[in-house]
Amino acid sequence: MLTFNAASAAQLAAHAEATYPDECVGLLLGRLEADLKTVLAIYQAENRWAGQVTLAANDDPTSRRDRFYLDPRDYLRADRAARAQDLEVVGVYHSHPDYPAIPSERDRVGAQAIGGPSFAFVIQSVRAGRAAELAAWLLVDEGARFEQEDMTLWP
Repeated sequence: MLTFNAASAAQLAAHAEATYPDECVGLLLGRLEADLKTVLAIYQAENRWAGQVTLAANDDPTSRRDRFYLDPRDYLRADRAARAQDLEVVGVYHSHPDYPAIPSERDRVGAQAIGGPSFAFVIQSVRAGRAAELAAWLLVDEGARFEQEDMTLWP
């Protein structure tokens, strides 16, 4: 289960709207206690996609509209920011411009390099520049697929 404070969810939505029509990316900072992840802050990162990988022959390798790249140095900065607040990195988020908050195959492949079995993958859908649905996912079956994770917001 993933719980989000409302301020962090609002910051995530604002980040997604500000980067539209490109995808945004960032990390979720909080606490992990057994199966409960509590998000208390977000760390906004820059989408540094620059054609690192091409998955299909017809892909535009420079498009940030349907992909992101989280630089490992940004992950380290987020980890330092988390530790400075006595928190930890509990997940990653990104946006889906004009697409549902459902992970793509590209998301699944990329997720395998980011986190472990309890790591949250949050997707913020943005439609016509406005934040829409927000969903949380877990990578399961040794990275073979995503499963939706229960998520709640609190004030």
